[in-house]
Amino acid sequence: MSVLEMDSIVDLLISLYPQDTWANVHNLLATWREKLDSKDNYSGHHSGLATEYAVQLAGRQDLPYDSIAALWVAVHVYDLGKISVPENVLVKEGPLSTAETMMLRNHVSTGYDLLRDWDVLRVSPRWLSQVVLEVVLFHHERWDGHGYPKGLKSKEIPLPARIMTVADSYAAMIMDTPYRQARAEALALEELERNAGEQFDPYLVKSFVSIVRLNQLTGRGPQLHRESDAA
Repeated sequence: MSVLEMDSIVDLLISLYPQDTWANVHNLLATWREKLDSKDNYSGHHSGLATEYAVQLAGRQDLPYDSIAALWVAVHVYDLGKISVPENVLVKEGPLSTAETMMLRNHVSTGYDLLRDWDVLRVSPRWLSQVVLEVVLFHHERWDGHGYPKGLKSKEIPLPARIMTVADSYAAMIMDTPYRQARAEALALEELERNAGEQFDPYLVKSFVSIVRLNQLTGRGPQLHRESDAA
């Protein structure tokens, strides 16, 4: 997505709210991301990278500006519910216990509940609030129906949530986390392709892989900066 197109999306968002309200919203989104990142030194940075990939993938689906604008807001807050997850669970090395897994999975419903009552969403157009809440609640659903929290499958899962699932998973794989090292981009793409039709929407995976490979050829798109790169 070009800078001009992104500016148009931001202009649309600004037009939805009274003067200065959008600036306050933007600052709040940044504050939430920083608060989340302070818990595990990962989630906030990961959210930022996933945001860029999600918007690129959405642009390839010929979605209208309003839908992409709503997705842009959604991907800033989709993991907000992790604020309620204990730090020792977020940074734990090795397998989680059943109880810990439930704590982590509950972040989708916690985020949904928090944002459903957010004043900004309550006064937003329905097309915006619906996309945000659907992405927050359904970004861990799977194409094969084995995800959570509802076990939705295939196109039962809203398209913005399916887009977020691909972008979120890829961003997670290519970043260092508190419990594992990053994968090479080529291996991460192979993992997406291997799970297309099971975890991921196969059409979106094909589209996303072509986007990443084009980014690599042109030097455009999201840039991942690892500590090792600066050494």
